[in-house]
Amino acid sequence: MSGRTLRWLMSLLRPPGGAGAGPRLTILRHHRVYPGAARPLYRLGVSESVLAAQIDLLRSLGVGPLTVAEGLRRLDEGRPGHWVALTFDDGYADNVHLALPRLTAAGAGATFYLTAGLMETRRAPWWDVLAHALESTRQPRLRVGFDGAEIDLALDGRAARLHALDRLLPVLRVPPAEQAERLARLRAALEVVDEAPCELATWSEAAALPRAGMEVGAHTLTHPFLSLLGAGAQRDEIGGSVTMIADRLGVRPIGLAYPGGDHDAGAIAASRDAGLDYAVVTRAGDNGPGAPRYELRRRGLYEGACLAPGGRFSRRLAIAELEGAFDRLRGVRAAS
Repeated sequence: MSGRTLRWLMSLLRPPGGAGAGPRLTILRHHRVYPGAARPLYRLGVSESVLAAQIDLLRSLGVGPLTVAEGLRRLDEGRPGHWVALTFDDGYADNVHLALPRLTAAGAGATFYLTAGLMETRRAPWWDVLAHALESTRQPRLRVGFDGAEIDLALDGRAARLHALDRLLPVLRVPPAEQAERLARLRAALEVVDEAPCELATWSEAAALPRAGMEVGAHTLTHPFLSLLGAGAQRDEIGGSVTMIADRLGVRPIGLAYPGGDHDAGAIAASRDAGLDYAVVTRAGDNGPGAPRYELRRRGLYEGACLAPGGRFSRRLAIAELEGAFDRLRGVRAAS
């Protein structure tokens, strides 16, 4: 039995309805939004139809979706209830073209964390570079060595390339200069010469977000693993992204999403120094009035977390996910 099927069966045993009183803020984490026919190798997001169903569900429950800033304001006011904020990381153009119309039509809010430096230079994020290389190569195998270990991966078919992607993502969890060198070696081994397209929004496209009343947050300049950087580089990445967004959009961010949730005490200090009011991580859980403002928890509500085994959107399953019904099953510890 798959994990999805088990969670779906467990959701059928739960009483219908939303979560109880708070005050409590659940922050949902998304990245990309795809049209129905899209089947990228690295599917980092949800389909447009699933996002629409999630928004409709939150509206019907009367819990959101809100911006993170609005959710925190309600926590500070001590307003009873369970509130749900919706967030999108990275700043992809599909956030503007597919998510924003759905949000505005529903009178809903969301927060969009922008990777400002990559948007400015029109460079694809590193994971898109990797996925593009694996999708584009004509090589039947990948043979390359890192850290004294040989990697030998078959590339004969989509399933094999998905396995290769999963195997290679952790290899690139290294400081920026080393990451760039490893990507270059991978591209050379795969004999890929064309550059990965940048699918991030332009500044002109991103300007539609604050115009529509959405919150715009920072996501660093180049999306590094912050804990692998020194204090000065952390300040440059975080403070530089805040300044660039303010310069390009005329709105100064008050929130940050740590890339990949990766952070340490230095990243928290750099966030404070940049004048940010809060930062969010990727650790699952909810946030009460006393939640640490530079380590706010977020929940993923990906497609597998809200679709029944047959592929249809399951209201019961999505509500159970919002309530954290499967946290113990996944080994998630409750916030202290």
